[in-house]
Amino acid sequence: MNRGKVVCIATISSFIIVSLLNSTHCFSKDDAVKKENADNTQKKSPLDSLDIANEQYKQGLNYAQYGLYDEAIEMYKKSLAKEPNNTEAYKNLGIAYAQKCMYDNAIEAFQKVVERKPNDVDTYYNLGAAYFDKGIFDKAIENFKRTVQLNPDYQASYALLGIAYTKIGKFDDAIQIFKKRIELTPNLAMAYLNLGIAYSMKGMDKEAMAEFNKALDIDPCHEYALYNMALLYDKTGNVDEAIRYYNKALDSNSTNSDVQYCLGKDYMKKKQYDDAINAFQIAVMSNAGNIEIYNDIGNAYKAKGMVKEAEDYFSLYKKQSKAKK
Repeated sequence: MNRGKVVCIATISSFIIVSLLNSTHCFSKDDAVKKENADNTQKKSPLDSLDIANEQYKQGLNYAQYGLYDEAIEMYKKSLAKEPNNTEAYKNLGIAYAQKCMYDNAIEAFQKVVERKPNDVDTYYNLGAAYFDKGIFDKAIENFKRTVQLNPDYQASYALLGIAYTKIGKFDDAIQIFKKRIELTPNLAMAYLNLGIAYSMKGMDKEAMAEFNKALDIDPCHEYALYNMALLYDKTGNVDEAIRYYNKALDSNSTNSDVQYCLGKDYMKKKQYDDAINAFQIAVMSNAGNIEIYNDIGNAYKAKGMVKEAEDYFSLYKKQSKAKK
């Protein structure tokens, strides 16, 4: 199967947010300090700095809660300037950077945590997720493996670890990881879906179809299980079954541009040109960046003998191609 058509589902943005527990520092003062305070000449103490740092950190958490990540980052950095050993601040600083797709900054913040807490399982997962989203899959794998070494039941890490293996073509490793994921969560449709995708990418279509069917047994309306099932039928040349599964996927999400586009292609094979044009037009509305669709619509109109309409779309396709270049 063309790997570009395979849909891998993952909770890629599932960073583990860890908040600082409100802690109360209790210090006793000696008599000399008490006397000095009573004289209203109180001086700044380390406690003052810690209190300010803690307040700034909590303000950062509040900003992050409402999606104000720039403000959160500013507060975390101010807090860390006063209390550089607050690993919780580094964790949430990394998460805020990741939410803004500033992965290098996120990675740097997470690494500060593991330097101070080398067995912090959530941070290894977050570090792996940042590398994953940046597309550095070998580093992502390294950190996800560390996560499951520290906690063999860390389910989210297995999902991304398996997908990272598929990204670098290690399908056997991916299959083993997805099987482990299923052991931990046997009733999760997405786990069977990803296992099926790994089988499909390895060319094991029979095994892939079995896993997609297991996913659909759990969730008969699973959009991506239906889509990948349709892709398998397309691969084997069973266009009618492919169309049936594409349409079932669209019952779950009619704006899925990939499904609409593939459906339009199959309608062209069946010479159902009006259906093809409708599917292509929905696809381009959902994904205007796929300029190839304009050419496909032109071909559909041409096949219908509607020369003017065909030329309009061919011209639009040429214009969009030129603009893209």
